[in-house]
Amino acid sequence: MDVKVFQFNGCKKCFNESLLLKEGVKYKVEFVSDPKSWKGENVDVSVITGYLLPNDLENIERIKNNSKKIIAYGDCTATGGVFALANQKGHDVTPLSSLIEGSKNVHGCLGEIEELKLTIDGTGVPKLKSLCQVCSRKATCDYLESINRQIELEDSETCFNDLGFLCSGFTATECKEKCIDYNTPCRGCKPSIDRSGIRMLAMFGTLAGNIEIATEHSVKGATDKLGDEDDDLTNSLPDVVGNFFRFTLPTSGFPKGRIPSSGSLLEDVFIGRLIEEIPLITGLLGGAKSISLTLKFIESYEKANQIEVSEQTKKYRNELLQLETDLLKAIESEDAPKYRELTDKIRFIAGNMNLSNVFYGGFKSIIDPNDDFNEYKAHVFDVVEGTYKNGSIEYTLDQTGIITKIKISEELL
Repeated sequence: MDVKVFQFNGCKKCFNESLLLKEGVKYKVEFVSDPKSWKGENVDVSVITGYLLPNDLENIERIKNNSKKIIAYGDCTATGGVFALANQKGHDVTPLSSLIEGSKNVHGCLGEIEELKLTIDGTGVPKLKSLCQVCSRKATCDYLESINRQIELEDSETCFNDLGFLCSGFTATECKEKCIDYNTPCRGCKPSIDRSGIRMLAMFGTLAGNIEIATEHSVKGATDKLGDEDDDLTNSLPDVVGNFFRFTLPTSGFPKGRIPSSGSLLEDVFIGRLIEEIPLITGLLGGAKSISLTLKFIESYEKANQIEVSEQTKKYRNELLQLETDLLKAIESEDAPKYRELTDKIRFIAGNMNLSNVFYGGFKSIIDPNDDFNEYKAHVFDVVEGTYKNGSIEYTLDQTGIITKIKISEELL
């Protein structure tokens, strides 16, 4: 079966993962990193990766017209993904299904190669369980006493949401990357329902019924209205879009944002995001260079704020950086077995290819059962207003820990 994989915009994480289609002899695979240059020969299956913009329509239609089947592989193509957070500032990242009809979706960030193979074969992906069904934590559905932004938990049995840490597993399906196994709440990269962000917002808002919300009496005396001052709820959820709609903003039903752009689309993804969420976001959109990109952000903050980093933490980080170097070589040579070997090693340290285990000051969960976890365990850190720089990135935080300005080179991806 002839399979062509086309990379459009953004990081190449799913494009790189599709290298695993070369394992065995089932598919004849060709990788097209520049769809504009494709000559348009007939193909059995076309796989689209990367985020899409309206001006990609001509190339998408040319691919569809020459393909028996077309598949959106990964959230960027299927629902907009993390890059579509830039739509908050007026960009127009667009899911494949909004450009053409008849495409199939393989959700996930990154998309799972096993599901892609099933979709290519036409056998269909078996019905998946909800993430909550496969999570070891159990929900009580009690009202929250507080909403928390940073996690440092001894409790490994209670649902993240019940402990006040937003987790979108309620509206997501089971997944291979499984951030929840690394003390990292789910952000919903594999939605189980349409408009999952709105459903999750409603559920979490219900649990937050006891959290203080500033209101004031209306002029006409009819009902309360939201007050002008900040309150516990506002302070605890300063980035509703980035947390609830990280992967699905274009499919949420919301209109395109009207906030003026701050620069490039990539920079607009980061504006408004929280400092503690940055390792997750860079782990998602950094492609094969996500490790070095994530550590640039982390280490700039650690150095400026004198966050202590142990020798064991440095050792594991250096191992990850070497694995990244080796991975880039495997991708360049299209060496599928080596790619699998290296990504397995990255997952062992970083938790998954989204680097969910990597954090400021250390790691969120134990890496090797023989380790003394106290030697590299990450802890809650203070949010410090200021400007931080590390090589080709520079960003500014306000007093709540929100990125207000950023300069980042596209070459980092």
